Amino acid sequence: MLNRTTIGVFGPTNAGKSTLVNMLTGQNTSITSPMAGTTTDPVKKSMEINGIGPCVFIDTPGFDDDTALGTQRVTRAKEILRGTDIAIIVLPSDEEVSPRTKQWIELVKSHAARTIMVTNDFGNHKAHDESIMINALTGENREELLLALGHIKERIAEERTIVTHLTKPGNKVLLVMPQDKQAPQGRLILPQVQTIRELLDHGCTAVCCTPENYVENLNIKPDLIITDSQAFDFVYKNKPEGVKLTSFSVLMAQWKGDIEAFAEGAKAFAKLNGKSRILIAEACTHAPLSEDIGREKIPALIRKTIDPAIQFDIVAGNDWTKNIEKYDLVIHCGACMINRREMLSRIEAARKAGVPITNYGITIAYFTRILDKIVY
Repeated sequence: MLNRTTIGVFGPTNAGKSTLVNMLTGQNTSITSPMAGTTTDPVKKSMEINGIGPCVFIDTPGFDDDTALGTQRVTRAKEILRGTDIAIIVLPSDEEVSPRTKQWIELVKSHAARTIMVTNDFGNHKAHDESIMINALTGENREELLLALGHIKERIAEERTIVTHLTKPGNKVLLVMPQDKQAPQGRLILPQVQTIRELLDHGCTAVCCTPENYVENLNIKPDLIITDSQAFDFVYKNKPEGVKLTSFSVLMAQWKGDIEAFAEGAKAFAKLNGKSRILIAEACTHAPLSEDIGREKIPALIRKTIDPAIQFDIVAGNDWTKNIEKYDLVIHCGACMINRREMLSRIEAARKAGVPITNYGITIAYFTRILDKIVY
């Protein structure tokens, strides 16, 4: 699974957004109809486009949807903006740009990394200013739009790495991966897979083990050790002198978010007391198990170390809180299931609310007293 570029398609109802997505993907991904409000929820389609690479198109409801559920649909369209790398704004050629549409254009531009304006030709061949004229129904100028998307992708691309900024080709890396109740049956979790693949592509030797046979695998004399954060204490205490140490969650935090903000946020632990309230934020929705790190282990660790009366709330998936200012701290997961744009928007939301934010791995390193001894 790759880190895909998220391309959101926005515009008023009946502008041809769904037809445009179908044209670009070459499939009937979205239902099209002349009836306003046909797209009720965002529709996603992942694909690979030459010059753009792996991406996901998201077809959103019209932002002027005045149907009974219109307000909720518009709210969902706004939520998509948080994780949008490239926004395509579709305007119909047979309508003037209304004040409401102008407000939305400014909103989209203020959130998305880059924006492309598109006029969907309804037969009068009249393009709006600074836009690409296309015919979503016939596919006219499809290649021009794809070329524009490719050029934008080049301008926003970031050469970010998960781990190889910490290694050199030929290095030996020991990965400590507990296979407990939280490990999916028959497979590895996404951060482990992505880290291993990047190491192999970089010419490193990746050796995997569980905590049970960690010590015996130290004979490979690793240059770097990457562990599950929950094994930080054991791995650190048995680590050879001079060998660098980090965790999968910490690596995800620096790859997807702002690691310095997370490290700074950890300072808030020293100010917590029995009246404090903490938000645990998960990027994905999953069925929690009895040993869940975010819902059970981290709260138990904090209550035991600081105060048993500290309160915790949990949000998962897209249920990002609207009342973040009531919390004293946000602790976020590694964010492997959302893109960097979305994670940075969450960090920014916390910053604007004046609430410190940190990460699972950083939290465990803090309470293990090794936060200043790990690398990222």
